[in-house]
Amino acid sequence: MCFRKFVLLVGGLGALLVIGALAGASTLSKNLNAGTFGVPSDFPVYPAAALVGVNETFSTSGTRVTASWEAAAPLATVESFYSERLNQAPWAITQKNPVDGTWEFRTNDVRMRGHLRLSGHGEQTRVDIVLLK
Repeated sequence: MCFRKFVLLVGGLGALLVIGALAGASTLSKNLNAGTFGVPSDFPVYPAAALVGVNETFSTSGTRVTASWEAAAPLATVESFYSERLNQAPWAITQKNPVDGTWEFRTNDVRMRGHLRLSGHGEQTRVDIVLLK
């Protein structure tokens, strides 16, 4: 009987570990869009966009964050979102380059600046940012 109790305890513990890992993975994916890993929590991310990748590098000249998302929406819809949201405090669009489509933005206190590039493919839009802190 003692053996059965031990097996049940281990089985129960294993289930808790699996459930805990799944909950942790869910939290991690939510936090990636909410500002961890170098992307500020107040940076606008298109609703329901899926994070493709993020990289943060440090140097003597500052911190550089690159991040990409895929949005299930046409380019015009995503452009409209960023035109509005990157012009709300604490963010400001400083330039839109009509040649390559890159937008420059910064925070109002000028502590952060960056570039945004949107590229559409039918009903999908890719959002790429480079953020310099």
